[in-house]
Amino acid sequence: MKKNAKTTAEVSCIDVAIVGAGFGGIGLGVRLKQAGIDNFTIFEQSDDVGGVWRDNVYPGAACDVPSHLYSFSFEPNPEWKNMYGGQKEIYAYLQGCAKKYNLQQKIQFKTTITAANFDEVNGVWNIDDASGRSYKARTCVLAVGALNVPSKPAFKGMGSFTGKVMHTAEWD
Repeated sequence: MKKNAKTTAEVSCIDVAIVGAGFGGIGLGVRLKQAGIDNFTIFEQSDDVGGVWRDNVYPGAACDVPSHLYSFSFEPNPEWKNMYGGQKEIYAYLQGCAKKYNLQQKIQFKTTITAANFDEVNGVWNIDDASGRSYKARTCVLAVGALNVPSKPAFKGMGSFTGKVMHTAEWD
């Protein structure tokens, strides 16, 4: 082996690789199972499902869409406590869906995908994670959401501010 060669552990080709276990990833995983497709993996960088609803725990965090609309069509929830669901309740809803539909066995937690390149010759996606492992998939779906990376503004005087600065996605 060459000294600089990348060490990878390749797995057999999966039908569908899903990146992210928030609403998009959980919803797709359930629908794939319902369609009889079981050869899929959900890659999640964290240690639990939930995406933005797992990460944003600031006081008062809630959805601005009525709860009965902010639910999966295959899993309506007539028990929402409020018209606009709060963070804890939505997070619990997603955890419950993952458990009910037995998705935990399909999720590879603590796996950060760093690259996904399509091989036109072989018709597969070559997917790499941060630990150096590689995967092959016939289909790759990015369900990372729009709010997974905090956007922090830079403005004049910020460097001289002596108080605590934090983003809502990094609430302590």
